[in-house]
Amino acid sequence: MSSPSGPAIPPPSGRQKNTLYASPDEALKKVSSEFEYWTGKLTETSLQMCYALIAANWLVFGSVNGILASEWAKFSLLSVMIALAVSVVGAWILSEALRQRVEYGECDSVRWAKEFNAAAGQRVAWPFTDDMETIGRWMRWIKAGLTLLGGVLLIMGAILKAV
Repeated sequence: MSSPSGPAIPPPSGRQKNTLYASPDEALKKVSSEFEYWTGKLTETSLQMCYALIAANWLVFGSVNGILASEWAKFSLLSVMIALAVSVVGAWILSEALRQRVEYGECDSVRWAKEFNAAAGQRVAWPFTDDMETIGRWMRWIKAGLTLLGGVLLIMGAILKAV
């Protein structure tokens, strides 16, 4: 704030006037934590929705024979099963890749620090790898897409069964 008698007085602790975050680093950490939260929520929600779709198919179509008699139910369950399989396989691949990154970082702390400095301010995957980011991106799309597709197929099957 500037006053008629002197220069602007900076806000306490370096915080800019009328800002939510004290620094760009704090804002970036917030975005990162929200990304982690929402990707975790996607995993939880898609898993719960897969279970719900399996149960709903049983409820709507009544039995194995009822499910097998409906192409919609079969494709709904297939979509859900593929989503679940992708989730398991993806978690396995990413957990192994993360284990390797931990070993990589622990084996040579000087190299790790050098890579950190080189990556600072750059749009790079570090401390992860490009492959890890790509796998994560595809897993999010597949889990969400196949789970939602399973729901749409179930609804279509239920509507056509009722007609």
